[in-house]
Amino acid sequence: MSLNGNHHIEQNYLSSSKVSIVIPTKNRYLLLLETIKSIREQTYENWEVLVVDDGSTDETEAQMLALSQADSRIRFVKRSQGKPGAPASRNQGVAQASGDYIIFLDSDDCLAPHCLEKRVATMLDRPDLDFGVFACQVFCDQPGDEALLWNRETQEHEHDLDRFLSLDVPWQTTSPIWRKAALQKLGPWDESLIIWQDWEFHVRALVKGLKYEKFSQPDCFWRMPVKHRDSIGKKGITAGYLLSNEQLIAEVHTMLAKAQLLNAHRRYLIAGLYFWLATQWSTYVKSTDEALRIWTICREKNLVNTIEYWEGLLYFKVRRTRYIRRLAREYLSIRWSTELMRQRHSVTLQNTPMSTQLAQS
Repeated sequence: MSLNGNHHIEQNYLSSSKVSIVIPTKNRYLLLLETIKSIREQTYENWEVLVVDDGSTDETEAQMLALSQADSRIRFVKRSQGKPGAPASRNQGVAQASGDYIIFLDSDDCLAPHCLEKRVATMLDRPDLDFGVFACQVFCDQPGDEALLWNRETQEHEHDLDRFLSLDVPWQTTSPIWRKAALQKLGPWDESLIIWQDWEFHVRALVKGLKYEKFSQPDCFWRMPVKHRDSIGKKGITAGYLLSNEQLIAEVHTMLAKAQLLNAHRRYLIAGLYFWLATQWSTYVKSTDEALRIWTICREKNLVNTIEYWEGLLYFKVRRTRYIRRLAREYLSIRWSTELMRQRHSVTLQNTPMSTQLAQS
């Protein structure tokens, strides 16, 4: 057979695989139009978009219905089940998707023109993978306007699960492409959470042992939020937000224990999440009582020893005074491991410069 004939066979095999792109949205149709535009400009054409609306009151419905009439691959549906929020919208989108592969895309983010073609080719070439993870580039107004990656690459001695537990999140919502069968093994998005739903979803995939591989060439764009842009599922740091975080940390702790993945290092990482949570209560809600309650839970779960527990109690009791807080923090930084004294996300998150090679490719 001629080389040209082989090429056509390969192209037909590639294009036979359908990709379903699930987009939850609410009240930001202008940004959503940019997102849809990036999909319609794909070099790969066998796709469908499920825009799942979570109760928009702007022009979202009219705009999407007009687009769906112009392009039958675009489907507009209203969330009709579950709680308000992105998780229920994504679950409904997956339930109605007809593709072989699923990509979750937020309604203010974009795909590079080659994204779907390269992802499908990769998954066809690697039938052993449950999902593939592709690098993501940060942007502000137009894709490509910032030479920054979502985060650095995982080093040889690191485990991605540990990076998630360290708040050094290695990838974001749009980076993976999932086989639909793998999502059935993983289960639905957790609709009880009001924050960090994507973090939980990816942690659960790693704990369940789904097979994956990461690819370093960026093919999607995450929009850096500004004050007037709020994303569906994201709220301010309130008591409700922090109670949801508490529920999530407890669930992940239990998840790791049941999977027999809770080694000494990860126990400290979970303790670090509780320390982070207690710090959030103290800083944003101004509640020393809640900070002390959270830190006591950490001790009750035997995640810290007695000395660390009492040192932490003292820290949260005095941290309302700025000068004393600084001295106490310096003391803990000497006494405690970096895993335990977790106060913020990693400095490389959404702030990793692209290499010259990637920027020019």
